[in-house]
Amino acid sequence: VGLITYMRTDSTRISVTAQEEAKEYITSLYGEEYALKEARNYSKKENAQDAHEAVRPSLVQKDPASIKAFLSRDQFKLYKLIWERFIASQMASAVLDTVSADILSGEAVFRANGSQIKFPGFMKVYVEGTDDGAKEEVGMLPPLEIEQQLDVNTINPRQHFTQPPPRYSEARLVKTLEELGIGRPSTYAPTIETIQKRGYVRLEEKRFVPTELGEIINEIMEEFFPEIINPEFTAKMEDDLDHIEEGKTYWSQVLDEFYGPFKTRLDTAEKYMQEVEIRDEVSDIQCEKCGKFMVYKMGRFGKFLACSGFPECRNTLPIVKEIGVDCPKCGGKIVERKSKKNRLFYGCSNYPQCDLVSWDKPIPRSCPKCNEMLVEKKGAKGKGPKVICTKCDYEEESN
Repeated sequence: VGLITYMRTDSTRISVTAQEEAKEYITSLYGEEYALKEARNYSKKENAQDAHEAVRPSLVQKDPASIKAFLSRDQFKLYKLIWERFIASQMASAVLDTVSADILSGEAVFRANGSQIKFPGFMKVYVEGTDDGAKEEVGMLPPLEIEQQLDVNTINPRQHFTQPPPRYSEARLVKTLEELGIGRPSTYAPTIETIQKRGYVRLEEKRFVPTELGEIINEIMEEFFPEIINPEFTAKMEDDLDHIEEGKTYWSQVLDEFYGPFKTRLDTAEKYMQEVEIRDEVSDIQCEKCGKFMVYKMGRFGKFLACSGFPECRNTLPIVKEIGVDCPKCGGKIVERKSKKNRLFYGCSNYPQCDLVSWDKPIPRSCPKCNEMLVEKKGAKGKGPKVICTKCDYEEESN
């Protein structure tokens, strides 16, 4: 049974039949005030693949809960996201009461914001940015009057530092490609798969990190083929291919315009490009099997140690990185490790004798309340990381 419509599309168009079915379903489940009085249509993106309508549930009556037992965990999460977003897109807008208060203290001005949902509308089903279950902490302000004198109860000093832009996740990379006009829905997944298969990037904590090979190739491409790797070139090529398909441009003309300058660049690269070799870096660790020194190798999941006596000796070892924190259970060293799915976690160097493990990064100090291990936990969307205790309820802002 097909639970959703054709998925390889970036269209925002919804059929009239689907809109009417959604309106009827919303009215029966939530009430007439939650349904749209007039159909809501979304603007079409330039060059959108609009042969098929937007991705939506094929039958809106099949709500996620009713078919959960027949789906895997990932299938259910994906269907739930599609179903909720589609239903929400066909519901009335939410209405919020928002209040801001400017509080003067000498020359300083403090602003407090509060909001309250007057009518939930589409928020009854779905709220953007809360897929992970994060809750908004903004509530209503207490009753205030103009020129009212306020007393200070507590002062909570907080220090914040500018954070570098986060590395691309798969979702963010796809969104960026879409914004730049690079690729199509049918090419996003193969592109992400290719850059990993070729060893240009690797995934660490669901973020892409460039490998040494990837950085070298990027430098060569920037030097000899700057036009080819320019996002504007790729976007224009996508447009040209669309125009060829639509009969607006001759393929021979597009090919001639591209191949002339490209051949010139290619000839220059062949003449001046130096042969690049990623040499093995010798470590100070001796092979436990043959006594030769181990060397650093680049593998599918990053660097690892291999015996320099290969192929006679095929011994390999993972690279263990200490994070400067002692294990609270046995006094060993906490090190970075990788799961079978290449997800980063932290464990004791004395494993398997010590079974301490944590997905969150431990920090080199103990909880001031219970003296247990503190870890740095990533914050919800739009919020910074926090330091929390692994045993009690202590937490603080991370610096």
